[in-house]
Amino acid sequence: MQQYDVTDAQKKAFEENEADFRRFDDQLRGIRETARARLAKNGWEPDRKDTIPCLACPCPDFQPGGPQGNCKRISCRDSLISHDTPE
Repeated sequence: MQQYDVTDAQKKAFEENEADFRRFDDQLRGIRETARARLAKNGWEPDRKDTIPCLACPCPDFQPGGPQGNCKRISCRDSLISHDTPE
């Protein structure tokens, strides 16, 4: 494993970044839970068998390869972050 020589200030910056990413992950998890509940309340429960359905549109499964890493389905084009990825 490669060792990196970082200053104390850089270590602190990495720790702050890690904390921010953790908060972002928590926020995203909450948004996904709300989106799932909202869709389920309105009768939308996509088949989750080995699929990554979109929470922003009726796309049944994320297809990588679209512009800027978004879903390549013409009817979707949402980012992976909009899809219900397994946790």
